[in-house]
Amino acid sequence: MDSIFLNLITNSIKYAKPDSYPDISIATRKTNGVHQLIFTDKGQGFDMEKVKHKIFGLHQTFHNHTESKGIGLYLVYNHINSLGGHIDVESKVNEGVKFVLTFKD
Repeated sequence: MDSIFLNLITNSIKYAKPDSYPDISIATRKTNGVHQLIFTDKGQGFDMEKVKHKIFGLHQTFHNHTESKGIGLYLVYNHINSLGGHIDVESKVNEGVKFVLTFKD
């Protein structure tokens, strides 16, 4: 879980809107008997129509940030899957991103 939080928080800081502080929200809920972690930010976001099939791929980057390696979301995806869960993502350019991590009981 440390790696998951580290990657999601680091991305939110790295891809905050220029000249603004990161706006991050982390919540949990239980829906239909499964535990979920909802992680949202109001950063730069990305165009889901263009990148939805690449989001969790290795070495995929969607912004021109010098520190981007395209490894963080790949690791998050693999950690969640190795725990028997899954991750969903919603995003819009300049509106941020929402990750819903669903864990198996």
